Amino acid sequence: MFCAKKVFFGVCVLWTVCSLAALPASAQQVHQLSYNGSSWADQNLGGSQAYVFSQIASILTTPNDQEHVYYFAGPPWHIHQLFFNGTSWSDEDLTAETGAPEADQYPVSAFSVGNYQYVFYCDVNNDLHQLLYNNSIWADTDLTKIVGGPQAGGQLVAFTTSPAIHVFYMDINSGDVHQIFNTNGTNWQDQDLTVTTGGAPDGGNGVAGFHIGNFQYLYFFDFSGHVHQYLYNNSNWSDEDLTALTHSLPSVFGNNVAAYVPPGSKKLLVYVQAKNNHILQLASTNNVGWTSTDLTSKTKTPPAFPGTSMAGFYAPSTGLQVNYMTGLAHLDQFLLAPHATAWQNIDLTAESGSTGVTPYGGISVLSLQSLPVVFYLGN
Repeated sequence: MFCAKKVFFGVCVLWTVCSLAALPASAQQVHQLSYNGSSWADQNLGGSQAYVFSQIASILTTPNDQEHVYYFAGPPWHIHQLFFNGTSWSDEDLTAETGAPEADQYPVSAFSVGNYQYVFYCDVNNDLHQLLYNNSIWADTDLTKIVGGPQAGGQLVAFTTSPAIHVFYMDINSGDVHQIFNTNGTNWQDQDLTVTTGGAPDGGNGVAGFHIGNFQYLYFFDFSGHVHQYLYNNSNWSDEDLTALTHSLPSVFGNNVAAYVPPGSKKLLVYVQAKNNHILQLASTNNVGWTSTDLTSKTKTPPAFPGTSMAGFYAPSTGLQVNYMTGLAHLDQFLLAPHATAWQNIDLTAESGSTGVTPYGGISVLSLQSLPVVFYLGN
């Protein structure tokens, strides 16, 4: 959930005060749930005490298949990296190492190009920053100052349509969706996509996105709780209201969205939490016609935790899946296995014998040797 300091301050203060009363007293750290093809195992990765509302970003660097996980710890609020060198996990304080400003405690996004690592976050002044590892050292760049852009917030989405870099964020004053991008690694510029599309502004909920070649897809909730797709078709940006198209229930403030395309397919998959706390899958083949499936009803499982984080994933060996948090402080997964016709629900916390999750923390997933690895905050 995003607490914009100006537009949504009053709502967020109330939500946060109520939430803090229910927070676990023990320290929160990043956990890894790994699947070996037959069973799930949980590992506390150690590191610093994580901020209970911290989002998580995870990437693999190549060709070494090294795992990297980025999160916020503090106070003071620093962005940290946990990385696995093939033998053990280590924790690195990237804020201290680069001399970057203190973080705003919440959004983070990352991607890799070979062993180059690109991490994006917002500082306490709502400037958008890039932390770059150039295969030698880490360096910090204040992108907001470079482009003269507005104050940034909301969940961040970043990826590369090589050689271009794109970082999507929300203007916390207007709610407009922006991207800061470059085409050669250095010529940074800012674009207001809400103005460009004439579409809906971001209502302060979750944001997800990906690219297929140079086609760019961005998903977010507007102020009415409808999920929108901003699409760049290699020529123009457009806006589409997927909630209206699929006649789905809208979301409520604080919910998140996950989205991905199974490799080798043209199927767009978007996962949202409706106002009844059911998880919905919105799906389209090649962006032609959209359908809505209530996975909570299909599997006859209890509603999700209000405002749950979500992370979607696909692997040929396991199938379609989306991970989320339940009201029991468990991490669950909706799974459509290969060649299966019905969705099932798996309680990953129970399967792995792990302790409860931090319900307000982030979830991230990556593919390691074609098997899913899920990261979350827990005891």
